[in-house]
Amino acid sequence: MALLCKSGVFGKAAVARPVRVAAPSRARLAVCASYKNQENIDLSKLAALQRHDKDCGSTEVQVARLTARIVQISSHLAANKKDHAARRGLMNILSQRKSLLQYLYKIDRNGYDKLIAEFGIRSVVVGDTRGAARKKEVAV
Repeated sequence: MALLCKSGVFGKAAVARPVRVAAPSRARLAVCASYKNQENIDLSKLAALQRHDKDCGSTEVQVARLTARIVQISSHLAANKKDHAARRGLMNILSQRKSLLQYLYKIDRNGYDKLIAEFGIRSVVVGDTRGAARKKEVAV
C-alpha cells in the first residue's frame, strides 16, 4: 500500500507537471472602441425628437439612434469591405429600424413623414403613396 501512495498507480512514477507561470499581460481585444465610447455616432438630432428630457424609448428616438448607428457602420464598411460580421450587424439594425418605421407608419403618419424627411430615409412601407406624391412635387 505504501508503494501505491508514494509512486503512483501500479508502481509507475507520477508525471511531474510543469509549474504554471503567469503569462505576460496581453492587450485585450476591444469590441469596437469607437462604438463603445460613442465617438463616431452623431446623436445631435436626438434632442429634437425626444418627448421629454429622459425619453429614450419612444419610436422616434429609437429610429434616430438606429439611424446614427447605421451611418457609423456604413462608414466603417466603406473602409473595411471584408468585415462580414459588421455587415451582418448592419442588416440586423436595418431590419429593426424597418419594423419600427412600419409601426410608426401605422400609428402616426405625420411623425413617420417627419422622420423620413429629416433623415433622408427611403419609405419602408410598400404601398406608401404619400411618399411618391411628395417626390413628384419636389421634381416639378
